[in-house]
Amino acid sequence: MRVTVLWLFGFLVGVSVAGVVAMQAGDVWNLSEPAAVVNGATVTKGELLRRLLADFGEDTLKQLITLKLLEQEAQKEGIAVSDEEIQKRFEELKAQRNELEKRIGRGRLSDLTLRDEAKKLLLLERLVQKRTQVSDEELRRFYARHFIRYNRPEEVTIREIVVFSFPEAQEIFQQLQRTPLAKLAETFERLSRERSVVAGFAGAFVYDELPEEMREPLKRAKPNEILPPLLVRSTGQPTYRIVWVQKKTPAQVNPFEKIRDIVRQDYVTERAVVLAPELVERLWKKADIKYTALLPDGAGQ
Repeated sequence: MRVTVLWLFGFLVGVSVAGVVAMQAGDVWNLSEPAAVVNGATVTKGELLRRLLADFGEDTLKQLITLKLLEQEAQKEGIAVSDEEIQKRFEELKAQRNELEKRIGRGRLSDLTLRDEAKKLLLLERLVQKRTQVSDEELRRFYARHFIRYNRPEEVTIREIVVFSFPEAQEIFQQLQRTPLAKLAETFERLSRERSVVAGFAGAFVYDELPEEMREPLKRAKPNEILPPLLVRSTGQPTYRIVWVQKKTPAQVNPFEKIRDIVRQDYVTERAVVLAPELVERLWKKADIKYTALLPDGAGQ
């Protein structure tokens, strides 16, 4: 769902929006006051505001209009989002601020912008949800297409020492077999540095991510077991692998019936990606919008 939300965010904000300076509610600027003093020369708050309006004013105004249109449409349909829901979505967006800024391609996104976008996303999702009639059968198909999203296969955490000859692999294996458990990590690390011809696998993996020759032995292995040398041919030059199975993380299976509501929410969010542009365009077309602010034209400045 995270990728979907990022796409939808990019659509709502638009590629032209940048980090406009946000003023606290209630602040009134004296436009003749300095915004900065550069070697005794003043850049006034009026100059700053004029530049911001010229560069970002039109886009920012359109985003505010879109938010107002969504609020009005939601009110017509009896849809409301709570402050707690907005705050939660805002925190999620704030945690992804760097990624979102890269997506739109310019500037810093202020907290003010992120909070507005959090509300927009929630309103759009609710409006789409109300318009989306989805059968249980369709939700089951969605669950099946995204099975890995909801179910985690068993993972095995391993370290490897990789060598080219069986005698060397057997000698290393026997040395590790004689090593007390308390010193195993230190000894394995030292032998890996001294003897391994390439960096072996290290970390948590599902079995299908590993070479085929390793899968069945690893499935049978127990935590803290060091396997006898495994011959691996499927990665190019044949090698012998001494594998330390550090731990196993059991599979997590979530049947459809258990997470039906989560699946439906994800389905609606993906539908929002398809329907959001059409919905927003329709709201703009039927709205009576009068522009009363004269924005400076940044062309040629």
